[in-house]
Amino acid sequence: MIRAFILYYLNMKPTHGYEIQKFLQISGTEQWAKIQSGSIYYALTKLEKEKYIQVLREERTGSRVRKIYTITDNGKTELHKEMAQELDKPISTIGSIKFFTDPMLSTLSKDEIIKIVSNHINKLMEQKEFWERWYAVKVDETTLALSRISFEMTIQNIDSQILWHQELLEHLDIYIKNSKDTEQIIKSFDFDWMEEGTTGAGDEEKLQYALKLKNEILKDPQNAVANLDKIIKELQNHVKKG
Repeated sequence: MIRAFILYYLNMKPTHGYEIQKFLQISGTEQWAKIQSGSIYYALTKLEKEKYIQVLREERTGSRVRKIYTITDNGKTELHKEMAQELDKPISTIGSIKFFTDPMLSTLSKDEIIKIVSNHINKLMEQKEFWERWYAVKVDETTLALSRISFEMTIQNIDSQILWHQELLEHLDIYIKNSKDTEQIIKSFDFDWMEEGTTGAGDEEKLQYALKLKNEILKDPQNAVANLDKIIKELQNHVKKG
């Protein structure tokens, strides 16, 4: 999923790994996907070798040289393919990365989403019927509790997945709109001023930027708001000290 997200982000605008890392932290995606900063740069290097992205230019920040990446035409095709694959994957774990796919829905057309999700619901329905048949055969008054609970958990998990996908289809227009809102946030997102050791006379402006960014985020996990609050408090402290 990290590959798809990087391609998605670079499809919005050219940028560097540091910005992608900061956005993942603030949006809460880092928590869901357990993404480490090193995996972002590894994925960027691999995507560049595969010619899905390319270096647009290099910028020097102090003693460091920062690569600005942009997506290629092949990368746009790969993004479309990977998003379709992600949407067809089961939600199998707590904190599944699929919980973050709705902001990325604009990558696919509405008709494609409906087709993929409808087919996936049908697969889930078939799985549910299979496990319900086995439950009826295997579980009776002599069945040990752990076996019974295991069957019930499996069926409940499938039910929850069906509900998730049905909700997506039922309110698809709303989620597509939210996806487009997220695109606008990414296009205006800039954390160059958050580099370590860059505090000073511009801190008041940085504080206002962070406050504005928080207000612009229309849909965000609780983690995202909490992380933004921390950033704002840090900047407030720098402003007071200044």
